[in-house]
Amino acid sequence: MIHIDNVPPSVFLIDFGLAQLFHNPATYLHWPYVKDHPIISTLPFTSINGQQGYTQSHHDDLESLAYTIIHSAHGDLPWTTVSASKDIH
Repeated sequence: MIHIDNVPPSVFLIDFGLAQLFHNPATYLHWPYVKDHPIISTLPFTSINGQQGYTQSHHDDLESLAYTIIHSAHGDLPWTTVSASKDIH
């Protein structure tokens, strides 16, 4: 959080470490929606489709953002206490 006199505090959420393209730069077509795609995210914040091995897209980003907001407001996510990764899927 950044706090400057007389300015309300701001929160900046930026994470490009796992960024990837959603479309082919040569054809501008979206990558195909496939199964058995590797998980490309931090597991507790990964969308349900991502956890099930499907190609992730824009709506998965919004789902992950919702998880981030819940985590920020509540302090944790209900499934972060699950010990076995098989229970998360």
